[in-house]
Amino acid sequence: MTQDHPDTRPPSLADLEARIQRLTRAREALAAQRVAAREEELKVLADAFARKLRAAGLTIQEGIAALRPYARSRLQDAPAAAPATATAPRSRESSKGASGDDLREHARRVLGGEAPSWLRRPHPLLGGQTPQQMAATPQGLDKVHALLAAYARGA
Repeated sequence: MTQDHPDTRPPSLADLEARIQRLTRAREALAAQRVAAREEELKVLADAFARKLRAAGLTIQEGIAALRPYARSRLQDAPAAAPATATAPRSRESSKGASGDDLREHARRVLGGEAPSWLRRPHPLLGGQTPQQMAATPQGLDKVHALLAAYARGA
């Protein structure tokens, strides 16, 4: 005597099609949720980036320009920023005088032993210029000090 159990009979074609439709809708809903979550995360990151730029005395346009080199690469695949091989020529103001000395001291307080190389390395938030180059003008010097202040605050 064999009993047929409803659990052991194969599903009908209509049952399979209905299940496929349910799973397809569920997949589409999950994809839409993922897109919405990514958009929200991008908004949060953009807001934080804008705040950090503002705290550093930089504009949104300067921040966007600094991001352009990353547009075609994944950050995790990009090699770590290497120090510049050549030292940029120092301007008279940044190599001598109170402004340059103050800048080097400020960088040393914030960055420690990394300060000398940081001052000579091109920086994307400074339009690809080194902090030393940027400090050649009073406005540039203010930007470099603002950037160091942002680093000191953890921004």
